Amino acid sequence: MSGPAALPPTPESAQPGLHARVTALISEYDEKWSSLDVAGLAALWERHTPQPIYLGDEYPEPLAGAEALERHWARMAGRIKRASVTSRLWSAETLAGGLARCVVLSRWSFTGRESDTAHSGTSWITWLLTRRGNRYLIVHHMESQVYLGDGLGPGDPPGHDAQPAP
Repeated sequence: MSGPAALPPTPESAQPGLHARVTALISEYDEKWSSLDVAGLAALWERHTPQPIYLGDEYPEPLAGAEALERHWARMAGRIKRASVTSRLWSAETLAGGLARCVVLSRWSFTGRESDTAHSGTSWITWLLTRRGNRYLIVHHMESQVYLGDGLGPGDPPGHDAQPAP
């Protein structure tokens, strides 16, 4: 590999306010996870059309539909006693039909009910979002844990000018 990594798409690619709306959604997502607010997490998702889908490393197949997501969050809330999630927007762009796509770098730490040992990691998340009024809701979430090496400190994704996390 030679040369610097390509920069992510411009956040304001086709819709003024996209960056602010997506950043607000990310803040809510972090807040709800960090407080283990399962109902609050559910409120960040489209419930009906299009059908919400979650893909994560912990499941052998996608979770499709609001009921499957509710079971997932209930299972997580039953297993976790403390959580801390801090995420940052990597890229966002509008798509046709009121949709947007964004990529998020998320750092998390969860402590299970069975012990006081925290499990921490970093994940890349891709969201497909649908516009509802003045905000976006998640309709598709793909998450994959990543192991960052030297030179990729907290909040400094490759090819992106580092800015302090809020």
